Amino acid sequence: MVYIFGFFGFAMGFGVGLGVINVMLRNRSMNDIKKDSKAKWVYGPMVWVFAAIGGYLGVFIHNNYY
Repeated sequence: MVYIFGFFGFAMGFGVGLGVINVMLRNRSMNDIKKDSKAKWVYGPMVWVFAAIGGYLGVFIHNNYY
């Protein structure tokens, strides 16, 4: 059961991370994003950090409330 909570927490965190970078990149053009080589090292890991936090929160919720 803990794996289910961890998986759904990870998936929800990944979705939140994608939503956050979507808001942050809203005012930039597609060509500007493609030309900026540093952007992938800023926004890419940010999504994975949100996913890891979501997975941790899913496991934390399972361990403390179920």
